[in-house]
Amino acid sequence: MNGKFLTTAALAATLVASNAFATVARVSAFGTQPVTTTLGTSAEVVSPATGSLWYDDAYNVFYNPALVMDNKNYVTIEKAREAGFFKGEFDNFAYGVYVNRGGGTANVQYAPGLVAPGVASNAGYGTGSVSTQRPIDLFIAGDHGVKWGFHVAWAYNRDESTGNTVANTTSTSRNGEDRSARYWHFDLGAQVMGLEPFVGMTLFSKAQNGLNAGGTIEQELNEFNIGTRYKYEGWTPYVTFRKMREGAGQNNTVSPRAVQTRVNQFGFGVSHDTKVADGVHVIKNIGLWMNSVEDDTGATELAKDFKDTIVPINVALEAEATSWLTLRAGASYDFINTRKFARSNATATASVNDKLVSQAGNTTIRIGSTMKFGKLGVDSVFGTGAGAVAVNADNLDRANAGFDSQTFAQLSATYRW
Repeated sequence: MNGKFLTTAALAATLVASNAFATVARVSAFGTQPVTTTLGTSAEVVSPATGSLWYDDAYNVFYNPALVMDNKNYVTIEKAREAGFFKGEFDNFAYGVYVNRGGGTANVQYAPGLVAPGVASNAGYGTGSVSTQRPIDLFIAGDHGVKWGFHVAWAYNRDESTGNTVANTTSTSRNGEDRSARYWHFDLGAQVMGLEPFVGMTLFSKAQNGLNAGGTIEQELNEFNIGTRYKYEGWTPYVTFRKMREGAGQNNTVSPRAVQTRVNQFGFGVSHDTKVADGVHVIKNIGLWMNSVEDDTGATELAKDFKDTIVPINVALEAEATSWLTLRAGASYDFINTRKFARSNATATASVNDKLVSQAGNTTIRIGSTMKFGKLGVDSVFGTGAGAVAVNADNLDRANAGFDSQTFAQLSATYRW
């Protein structure tokens, strides 16, 4: 009897601790790829992919839904954040439902304005603007010799109430008190002979703010991303490109989309997963990212066009300390992170046009764990909780961590069958 129990426990621990199975806490500990933050009044954070391009993780289904076939039959709940359910039917079909997913980077929630996965924040959209609500992600995937998957994300909000503090007295406003925001995103992905191509688009995404006294503000968001990974033994080379364009304007002064923010992200790299001992893996990654930003949303020095060049280096360690405990750590370091401003800003005050600036870049060292109870895994990443940082954020990069300072800054539970 004891032998059977130990065998069952070991098998369950292997299933739960597999590198392909994880949650936001694991992604936060290991790190992802560099993001681009626009300047000016748009202040958006644009992520090239929701998940990780350089290691396997269940969260990667959000850019390549074909990976659902590798991550079916589980339910996951992120404390105070999001939840998902993925189910396999027969041997060649699977589907999934995920709710309340936040911004394109882990631990970022929806903010005022047209905000949805892939764009983590948005300012300057006018007083009284509304955020999208109740985001939901739907998946369907199959395996017919080639694994394929389809994903659609949707979020919506509408407010026609008149009890607002900002009165609209302008007759030129088309919608009066009407405020709305809607978001649609679509992804297609595949897996064939080690190749994992994917393509995604944000379409039909629009926001309106009828509270603005100068006329209704309209905002549109369009995105396109494409890329692939290739898995060969322990090696994973990858390449991706994302194009984002957001336009906004007032209906009686500036035509919609006249004021725009445009971001082009191109990146490639290679990672290697090394098994150094039983249950112990070390993942190394190096990449090259070139990001181009054109920001027309402000007239100050900060509203500039620029190009970033980033060379990130990542090292991640994951080890099964015992049959019921997996420990992990991730270190991210930008070996090169520079920004060159464009000459088109020559009229800006104290212009730094055509000048190269070294960025502070990304340097993080984080630790997390998974506790296993049969088929149930409880994932965490250590930090100090919200503390002095913004609401709904987790400070994962302070040096101190103790049970008196919210050790489990991110916490989730995942059950697999």
